[in-house]
Amino acid sequence: MKGFLHIFAVFVGLTSMSDAQIAITDQLSATGFFDMSAVNDDGTSTVSFDQAEIDFVLDFKNGLTARADVNWKGKSPTQVSDILEQAFLTYTHENGAFLNAGKFLSSTGWETAEPTGLYQFSTSNTLVYGGYQSGVSFGVSNGKVRLYGAVVASVWDGNDYSAEELGAEAAIKVTPGNGFTGFAAYAVEDMGDYNKGLLNVWASFVNGPLTLAAEINALSNWNATGNSGFGYLGMVNFALTDRFGITGRYSALDKDNTTKVDEITFSPGFAINDNWLVLAEVRRNLDAETTVLAFESLVTF
Repeated sequence: MKGFLHIFAVFVGLTSMSDAQIAITDQLSATGFFDMSAVNDDGTSTVSFDQAEIDFVLDFKNGLTARADVNWKGKSPTQVSDILEQAFLTYTHENGAFLNAGKFLSSTGWETAEPTGLYQFSTSNTLVYGGYQSGVSFGVSNGKVRLYGAVVASVWDGNDYSAEELGAEAAIKVTPGNGFTGFAAYAVEDMGDYNKGLLNVWASFVNGPLTLAAEINALSNWNATGNSGFGYLGMVNFALTDRFGITGRYSALDKDNTTKVDEITFSPGFAINDNWLVLAEVRRNLDAETTVLAFESLVTF
Protein backbone atom coordinates (compact mmCIF):
# COMPACT_ATOMS: atom_id res chain seq x y z
CA MET A 1 0.00 0.00 0.00
CA LYS A 2 1.74 3.23 -1.15
CA GLY A 3 0.93 6.60 0.39
CA PHE A 4 2.01 10.10 -0.50
CA LEU A 5 3.00 12.44 2.31
CA HIS A 6 5.94 14.26 0.77
CA ILE A 7 5.29 16.48 -2.23
CA PHE A 8 7.79 14.82 -4.53
CA ALA A 9 6.58 11.35 -3.54
CA VAL A 10 3.06 12.31 -4.58
CA PHE A 11 4.19 11.97 -8.17
CA VAL A 12 6.87 9.29 -8.17
CA GLY A 13 5.47 6.90 -5.56
CA LEU A 14 8.63 6.45 -3.51
CA THR A 15 7.23 7.04 -0.02
CA SER A 16 5.26 4.38 1.85
CA MET A 17 2.28 5.14 4.09
CA SER A 18 4.35 4.25 7.16
CA ASP A 19 6.44 7.40 6.58
CA ALA A 20 3.35 9.48 7.36
CA GLN A 21 2.44 7.79 10.65
CA ILE A 22 1.47 9.93 13.62
CA ALA A 23 2.77 8.58 16.92
CA ILE A 24 0.00 8.27 19.53
CA THR A 25 2.02 6.34 22.12
CA ASP A 26 5.37 4.55 22.05
CA GLN A 27 3.62 1.52 20.58
CA LEU A 28 0.59 2.93 18.75
CA SER A 29 0.64 5.07 15.60
CA ALA A 30 -1.92 6.12 13.02
CA THR A 31 -2.19 7.38 9.47
CA GLY A 32 -5.05 8.02 7.10
CA PHE A 33 -6.72 10.18 4.45
CA PHE A 34 -9.85 12.04 3.34
CA ASP A 35 -10.87 11.65 -0.30
CA MET A 36 -13.44 13.84 -2.13
CA SER A 37 -14.39 14.12 -5.79
CA ALA A 38 -16.61 15.71 -8.41
CA VAL A 39 -17.34 13.58 -11.49
CA ASN A 40 -19.13 14.10 -14.79
CA ASP A 41 -19.74 10.69 -16.36
CA ASP A 42 -20.90 11.30 -19.93
CA GLY A 43 -23.31 14.04 -18.82
CA THR A 44 -24.26 12.73 -15.35
CA SER A 45 -22.64 14.80 -12.60
CA THR A 46 -21.98 13.83 -8.96
CA VAL A 47 -20.18 15.43 -6.03
CA SER A 48 -19.24 13.17 -3.13
CA PHE A 49 -17.13 12.59 -0.05
CA ASP A 50 -15.77 9.28 -1.30
CA GLN A 51 -13.83 7.87 1.63
CA ALA A 52 -12.31 8.61 5.01
CA GLU A 53 -9.86 6.18 6.57
CA ILE A 54 -7.71 5.86 9.67
CA ASP A 55 -5.15 3.07 9.90
CA PHE A 56 -3.84 2.05 13.32
CA VAL A 57 -0.55 0.19 13.78
CA LEU A 58 0.38 -1.35 17.13
CA ASP A 59 4.02 -2.36 17.57
CA PHE A 60 4.48 -5.02 20.25
CA LYS A 61 8.25 -5.02 19.58
CA ASN A 62 10.25 -8.21 19.03
CA GLY A 63 8.95 -8.39 15.44
CA LEU A 64 5.21 -8.51 16.24
CA THR A 65 2.80 -5.83 14.98
CA ALA A 66 -0.95 -5.48 14.51
CA ARG A 67 -2.75 -3.29 11.98
CA ALA A 68 -6.41 -2.27 11.70
CA ASP A 69 -7.82 -0.03 8.93
CA VAL A 70 -11.10 1.72 9.79
CA ASN A 71 -12.90 3.45 6.94
CA TRP A 72 -16.13 5.07 5.81
CA LYS A 73 -17.16 5.04 2.15
CA GLY A 74 -20.22 7.26 2.07
CA LYS A 75 -22.87 4.72 3.05
CA SER A 76 -24.44 3.38 6.21
CA PRO A 77 -22.53 0.28 7.35
CA THR A 78 -24.46 -3.00 7.21
CA GLN A 79 -21.65 -5.36 8.22
CA VAL A 80 -18.27 -5.30 9.91
CA SER A 81 -16.37 -5.16 6.60
CA ASP A 82 -18.06 -1.82 5.81
CA ILE A 83 -16.10 -0.28 8.70
CA LEU A 84 -13.13 -2.56 9.34
CA GLU A 85 -11.42 -2.85 5.96
CA GLN A 86 -8.58 -5.06 7.14
CA ALA A 87 -7.10 -6.23 10.44
CA PHE A 88 -4.15 -8.57 10.83
CA LEU A 89 -1.15 -9.57 12.91
CA THR A 90 2.34 -9.64 11.41
CA TYR A 91 5.39 -11.40 12.74
CA THR A 92 8.71 -10.58 11.07
CA HIS A 93 11.87 -12.52 11.89
CA GLU A 94 15.28 -10.87 11.77
CA ASN A 95 16.21 -13.12 8.82
CA GLY A 96 13.48 -11.52 6.66
CA ALA A 97 10.79 -14.19 7.04
CA PHE A 98 7.28 -12.95 7.81
CA LEU A 99 3.81 -14.27 8.66
CA ASN A 100 0.47 -12.45 8.47
CA ALA A 101 -2.80 -13.72 9.97
CA GLY A 102 -6.21 -12.07 9.76
CA LYS A 103 -7.80 -10.06 6.95
CA PHE A 104 -5.34 -8.39 4.55
CA LEU A 105 -5.06 -7.17 0.95
CA SER A 106 -4.13 -9.42 -1.96
CA SER A 107 -0.57 -9.21 -3.25
CA THR A 108 -1.74 -8.92 -6.88
CA GLY A 109 -1.83 -5.77 -8.95
CA TRP A 110 0.14 -2.70 -9.97
CA GLU A 111 -2.66 -0.27 -9.09
CA THR A 112 -3.48 0.02 -5.41
CA ALA A 113 -6.77 -0.40 -3.57
CA GLU A 114 -6.51 3.03 -1.94
CA PRO A 115 -6.49 6.46 -3.64
CA THR A 116 -3.25 7.29 -1.80
CA GLY A 117 -1.38 4.85 -4.03
CA LEU A 118 -2.87 5.82 -7.39
CA TYR A 119 -1.28 8.18 -9.92
CA GLN A 120 -4.72 9.35 -11.12
CA PHE A 121 -8.33 9.39 -9.86
CA SER A 122 -9.71 6.22 -11.44
CA THR A 123 -8.60 2.62 -11.49
CA SER A 124 -8.01 0.95 -14.84
CA ASN A 125 -10.17 -1.39 -16.89
CA THR A 126 -7.78 -4.23 -16.14
CA LEU A 127 -8.43 -4.06 -12.39
CA VAL A 128 -9.15 -7.79 -11.88
CA TYR A 129 -6.87 -8.19 -8.85
CA GLY A 130 -7.64 -10.08 -5.67
CA GLY A 131 -9.30 -8.11 -2.88
CA TYR A 132 -9.22 -8.12 0.90
CA GLN A 133 -8.77 -11.71 2.05
CA SER A 134 -9.20 -13.66 5.28
CA GLY A 135 -6.48 -16.22 5.99
CA VAL A 136 -2.73 -16.45 6.41
CA SER A 137 0.15 -15.25 4.27
CA PHE A 138 3.85 -15.86 4.60
CA GLY A 139 7.14 -15.31 2.85
CA VAL A 140 10.68 -14.03 3.05
CA SER A 141 12.54 -10.98 1.78
CA ASN A 142 16.20 -10.03 1.58
CA GLY A 143 15.59 -6.49 0.31
CA LYS A 144 16.00 -7.39 -3.37
CA VAL A 145 13.85 -10.52 -3.70
CA ARG A 146 10.55 -11.10 -1.92
CA LEU A 147 8.75 -14.45 -2.01
CA TYR A 148 5.11 -14.56 -0.94
CA GLY A 149 2.41 -17.17 -0.44
CA ALA A 150 -1.12 -17.10 0.99
CA VAL A 151 -3.98 -19.46 1.80
CA VAL A 152 -7.28 -17.60 2.12
CA ALA A 153 -11.02 -18.17 2.34
CA SER A 154 -11.49 -16.29 -0.93
CA VAL A 155 -9.17 -14.40 -3.25
CA TRP A 156 -11.81 -11.98 -4.55
CA ASP A 157 -14.67 -11.93 -1.99
CA GLY A 158 -13.75 -10.09 1.20
CA ASN A 159 -16.98 -11.19 2.88
CA ASP A 160 -16.30 -14.90 2.36
CA TYR A 161 -15.00 -16.52 5.56
CA SER A 162 -15.79 -20.14 4.74
CA ALA A 163 -12.97 -22.69 4.75
CA GLU A 164 -14.88 -25.14 2.55
CA GLU A 165 -13.53 -23.83 -0.78
CA LEU A 166 -10.20 -22.05 -0.40
CA GLY A 167 -8.08 -19.74 -2.50
CA ALA A 168 -4.33 -19.31 -2.73
CA GLU A 169 -1.69 -16.89 -4.01
CA ALA A 170 2.00 -17.20 -4.84
CA ALA A 171 4.17 -14.23 -5.82
CA ILE A 172 7.71 -13.04 -6.38
CA LYS A 173 8.91 -9.44 -6.39
CA VAL A 174 12.40 -8.38 -7.43
CA THR A 175 14.01 -4.97 -6.86
CA PRO A 176 17.58 -5.33 -8.18
CA GLY A 177 18.23 -1.59 -8.11
CA ASN A 178 18.56 1.20 -10.69
CA GLY A 179 14.86 2.00 -10.26
CA PHE A 180 13.53 -1.29 -11.64
CA THR A 181 10.89 -3.46 -9.97
CA GLY A 182 9.46 -6.69 -11.36
CA PHE A 183 6.51 -8.66 -10.03
CA ALA A 184 4.68 -11.90 -10.92
CA ALA A 185 1.85 -13.63 -9.06
CA TYR A 186 -0.66 -16.40 -9.60
CA ALA A 187 -3.96 -16.47 -7.71
CA VAL A 188 -6.46 -19.33 -7.81
CA GLU A 189 -9.74 -20.06 -6.04
CA ASP A 190 -11.92 -23.17 -5.80
CA MET A 191 -15.36 -22.03 -6.97
CA GLY A 192 -16.95 -25.45 -6.45
CA ASP A 193 -17.43 -26.60 -10.04
CA TYR A 194 -14.31 -24.93 -11.44
CA ASN A 195 -11.12 -23.11 -10.45
CA LYS A 196 -10.89 -19.39 -11.11
CA GLY A 197 -7.36 -18.15 -11.85
CA LEU A 198 -5.36 -14.99 -12.45
CA LEU A 199 -1.77 -14.54 -13.62
CA ASN A 200 -0.63 -10.99 -12.81
CA VAL A 201 2.70 -9.63 -14.11
CA TRP A 202 3.89 -6.05 -13.89
CA ALA A 203 7.10 -4.06 -14.02
CA SER A 204 7.96 -0.48 -13.12
CA PHE A 205 10.91 1.82 -13.65
CA VAL A 206 11.67 5.03 -11.73
CA ASN A 207 14.35 7.48 -12.83
CA GLY A 208 14.20 10.86 -11.08
CA PRO A 209 10.90 12.52 -11.98
CA LEU A 210 9.92 9.76 -14.45
CA THR A 211 7.88 6.66 -13.55
CA LEU A 212 6.95 4.00 -16.10
CA ALA A 213 4.79 0.92 -15.53
CA ALA A 214 3.38 -1.94 -17.62
CA GLU A 215 1.09 -4.78 -16.62
CA ILE A 216 -0.49 -7.92 -18.09
CA ASN A 217 -3.31 -9.97 -16.55
CA ALA A 218 -4.27 -13.42 -17.85
CA LEU A 219 -7.70 -14.61 -16.69
CA SER A 220 -8.83 -18.25 -16.64
CA ASN A 221 -12.34 -19.58 -15.93
CA TRP A 222 -13.57 -16.15 -14.88
CA ASN A 223 -17.07 -17.55 -14.40
CA ALA A 224 -18.94 -20.85 -14.68
CA THR A 225 -18.97 -20.70 -18.50
CA GLY A 226 -15.21 -20.25 -18.80
CA ASN A 227 -14.81 -16.67 -20.00
CA SER A 228 -11.03 -16.35 -19.99
CA GLY A 229 -9.22 -13.32 -21.30
CA PHE A 230 -6.45 -10.75 -21.01
CA GLY A 231 -6.04 -7.33 -19.46
CA TYR A 232 -3.17 -4.94 -20.00
CA LEU A 233 -2.02 -1.55 -18.81
CA GLY A 234 0.65 1.02 -19.64
CA MET A 235 1.34 4.13 -17.56
CA VAL A 236 3.74 7.07 -17.56
CA ASN A 237 4.04 9.71 -14.83
CA PHE A 238 6.31 12.74 -14.96
CA ALA A 239 6.96 15.34 -12.27
CA LEU A 240 7.39 18.65 -14.11
CA THR A 241 8.15 20.48 -10.84
CA ASP A 242 8.28 19.56 -7.15
CA ARG A 243 4.54 20.26 -6.95
CA PHE A 244 3.09 19.55 -10.40
CA GLY A 245 3.00 16.25 -12.27
CA ILE A 246 1.08 14.58 -15.08
CA THR A 247 0.00 10.98 -15.70
CA GLY A 248 -1.00 9.20 -18.88
CA ARG A 249 -2.47 5.68 -18.90
CA TYR A 250 -3.88 3.18 -21.36
CA SER A 251 -5.68 0.02 -20.23
CA ALA A 252 -7.89 -2.66 -21.76
CA LEU A 253 -9.71 -5.84 -20.81
CA ASP A 254 -10.76 -8.47 -23.34
CA LYS A 255 -12.76 -11.51 -22.18
CA ASP A 256 -13.03 -14.32 -24.75
CA ASN A 257 -13.24 -11.68 -27.50
CA THR A 258 -16.84 -10.96 -26.40
CA THR A 259 -16.34 -8.15 -23.89
CA LYS A 260 -13.69 -5.61 -24.73
CA VAL A 261 -13.20 -2.31 -22.96
CA ASP A 262 -10.24 -0.04 -23.54
CA GLU A 263 -9.63 3.47 -22.29
CA ILE A 264 -7.09 6.24 -22.26
CA THR A 265 -6.61 8.57 -19.28
CA PHE A 266 -4.83 11.90 -18.83
CA SER A 267 -4.43 13.32 -15.34
CA PRO A 268 -2.51 16.39 -14.09
CA GLY A 269 -1.99 16.72 -10.33
CA PHE A 270 -0.86 19.52 -8.04
CA ALA A 271 0.37 19.28 -4.44
CA ILE A 272 -0.89 22.32 -2.55
CA ASN A 273 1.23 21.35 0.46
CA ASP A 274 2.76 18.26 2.07
CA ASN A 275 -0.66 16.81 2.92
CA TRP A 276 -3.06 18.09 0.25
CA LEU A 277 -3.13 16.87 -3.34
CA VAL A 278 -5.63 17.95 -6.00
CA LEU A 279 -5.86 16.44 -9.46
CA ALA A 280 -8.04 16.47 -12.55
CA GLU A 281 -8.72 13.56 -14.90
CA VAL A 282 -10.06 13.05 -18.41
CA ARG A 283 -10.88 9.42 -19.18
CA ARG A 284 -12.06 8.34 -22.62
CA ASN A 285 -13.69 4.95 -23.24
CA LEU A 286 -12.58 4.19 -26.79
CA ASP A 287 -15.19 1.48 -27.42
CA ALA A 288 -18.29 3.16 -25.99
CA GLU A 289 -17.03 6.60 -27.09
CA THR A 290 -17.87 8.11 -23.72
CA THR A 291 -15.88 10.56 -21.61
CA VAL A 292 -15.53 10.91 -17.84
CA LEU A 293 -14.27 14.16 -16.31
CA ALA A 294 -13.19 14.16 -12.65
CA PHE A 295 -11.68 16.41 -10.02
CA GLU A 296 -10.26 14.95 -6.81
CA SER A 297 -9.12 16.40 -3.49
CA LEU A 298 -7.01 14.06 -1.36
CA VAL A 299 -5.75 14.95 2.12
CA THR A 300 -3.34 12.57 3.87
CA PHE A 301 -2.07 12.51 7.43
